[in-house]
Amino acid sequence: MDLQTIARLRKYFTIKKSTPGRLKIKFDRAVIADPEAAKLANRPPQMPKAFKGTDLNIFTATLTIDYDEEQLTPSLLEELITAESDERALEVVQELHSELYH
Repeated sequence: MDLQTIARLRKYFTIKKSTPGRLKIKFDRAVIADPEAAKLANRPPQMPKAFKGTDLNIFTATLTIDYDEEQLTPSLLEELITAESDERALEVVQELHSELYH
């Protein structure tokens, strides 16, 4: 999963539900017009092994991410979506990369 792109697109996302191992994100349909989202849709990135899968539901405007909570801290993954500033979002991306590629 391209964590940097997710961080850049976070203004379109809200957390609908979070349980260890699963994060359900509601997205604003305006994301479709964002060039970053188009790049992601046209060339999906390889996902680290900690990410078990994703499910995109365009009818409910949700994205569900299944992940290994042993390899990723759930609160950190949530903060990727809720970070108040670009600077903090970048820090979160770096922390997640440290967890994934230690």
